[in-house]
Amino acid sequence: MASPDKQISKNHHFGQSLKHAMAGLFGVYLREGNFRRESLMALFVFFCAWWFKVGRFQWFILLLAVMLVFLMELWNTIIENVVDLVVGQHFDVRAKRIKDMSAGAVLVASAIAVVCGLYVFFPPLWQLVTKWI
Repeated sequence: MASPDKQISKNHHFGQSLKHAMAGLFGVYLREGNFRRESLMALFVFFCAWWFKVGRFQWFILLLAVMLVFLMELWNTIIENVVDLVVGQHFDVRAKRIKDMSAGAVLVASAIAVVCGLYVFFPPLWQLVTKWI
């Protein structure tokens, strides 16, 4: 579906910039399944943080980790779209390498988020498990 907004000049005020930024985020959410899955995972992580009553520092760690994954997924989507725009519908090994590297960055960010999650959730989970044993 074509966008009704055909603006070609720069944004003239903050409200206009914010509107375009939100449209971009919403567009990624609608078109990228991974972004939707990561959003659901973030909600689950935040629910668990609330449930286990983690401290402020742990909340900060989790928020940074989630935002890092979102940021890398956004960059991955941008890179994929630019590569598709440049290369078109034919296969190019360099385009594949670029897309693979971009996806690898998301994987690294996700691994960092898992490590952060283990740092925050392992102690309360371990305490819960040892209480039942």
